[in-house]
Amino acid sequence: MKAHQNYTIPCGIGLLAICLFIRYQIGKRRFNRRGIGGLQHYSSYRKAVATIFGETILLLIATLFGFAGLFLLALAGFNHIKF
Repeated sequence: MKAHQNYTIPCGIGLLAICLFIRYQIGKRRFNRRGIGGLQHYSSYRKAVATIFGETILLLIATLFGFAGLFLLALAGFNHIKF
């Protein structure tokens, strides 16, 4: 008899961990760019636009990873409950 391995919970936790790691790194970089007045400082307009665009895309990806991880954990929870 083969043992059925369920990777739903580790994948869900992994996706949530990736989501939190990306959000932490972006927040840390934003914090380090802030000056005395609380504004983010860039050396040129082009770098500011590219950085903001890249961080926004990464935050969207991290949010999707978070939702996918929560969905997988909810799915594992519903599959665990016997109706």
